[in-house]
Amino acid sequence: MNEKKMGIGMLFNLIGALLAYLIGSGFASGQEVMQFFSGWGSVGATLLIGALTCILMYFTYTSYAYVGRTRGIADVNGVFEFYSGKIIGRIFIAFVWFYNFGCFFFMVSGFANTLNQQWGLPIYIGGAIAVIISVGTAVLGLKRMVDIIGKVGPVVVGFALILGVISAFKYYPLIAEGNAAINSGEVQVMRAGASPLLAGLSYAGTCVLLVSAYVGRLGNDLRDYKFKYNKIVIGVVAFIYPLCCVLLGLNYIGIIQNASSSAIPNLLLANSIIPFVGSVFAIIILASIYSTMCPIIWTCVSMIIKDEKSLKYKLACVVGGVVTYIVTFFVPYQTLLNKIMTYGGYCGAITCVVCTVGYFVAKAKDKNNKEKIAV
Repeated sequence: MNEKKMGIGMLFNLIGALLAYLIGSGFASGQEVMQFFSGWGSVGATLLIGALTCILMYFTYTSYAYVGRTRGIADVNGVFEFYSGKIIGRIFIAFVWFYNFGCFFFMVSGFANTLNQQWGLPIYIGGAIAVIISVGTAVLGLKRMVDIIGKVGPVVVGFALILGVISAFKYYPLIAEGNAAINSGEVQVMRAGASPLLAGLSYAGTCVLLVSAYVGRLGNDLRDYKFKYNKIVIGVVAFIYPLCCVLLGLNYIGIIQNASSSAIPNLLLANSIIPFVGSVFAIIILASIYSTMCPIIWTCVSMIIKDEKSLKYKLACVVGGVVTYIVTFFVPYQTLLNKIMTYGGYCGAITCVVCTVGYFVAKAKDKNNKEKIAV
């Protein structure tokens, strides 16, 4: 442990896989960014939410990776039990499971809504496509998924940054007008959280719960490499992801009258630049949702069935996909996202605090026990 150096290609792939896992339908469509970042009628609130997300993501991810590395723990169950004890650890594990499965609902719904808004494809057909491709990929197991989705994350984030910067020239001058419309009640925005502070804690919590299993296993899988590479991956993701959210969130304020009623706000931005860009970005949105749906269903099933090659694992993936397909018929995309992310995020914020405190305590103890604990 501690000796090997990591090549740029592998580092880039790991960053890309983690970003791809985080992006999903909410970020790529713009719906979660609008609900968490844009509905408060204040630029300061948007920046506060971004800052809280960045800080909590970094320290919580580091806590996951640290225990995976130093204790050889390869699953999220062990991570939570190490930091919070067996009973509370199991409660946290339940948080992760229910939140991830809930996210799979709105990922499938977001995929279907993107196809519907851009090309008019019926929701039920889009949902079926989403379930088939996500379940089909999940049965391949985690390692193969990282190889596939690791290439998607940087593309989506790069396009989102470009979209955010170009749109800023057009819509940032309208931010004051948008905030006034929100504060006067002229525009009603579905908000995630009761205040900007709670929204920031909740959003960070969603980012933590979503990738718990992946980051914990990553810390264990990279034990042969210097720990600084874990921190580079985590640091880059914890900075770039909230930055993209802030850039896009401010754009939505500038077009809040239209964005507040759109299922896929990012398509509004893309189509407002050049019409064909909307079609290109719709394809990118679909790719990013795909990149998150697959590891989500892997997380839910692998937490219960460890053998990824077993028939039981594959059947569980299929059953989960069918149940999700049925649920998305009855609940709108915006509502699914709002309820699942807001309340799931509050649970995630609790795990942020517990694991971060536990990380600093464990690290302090390990400094006095360097012969037994290598970092």
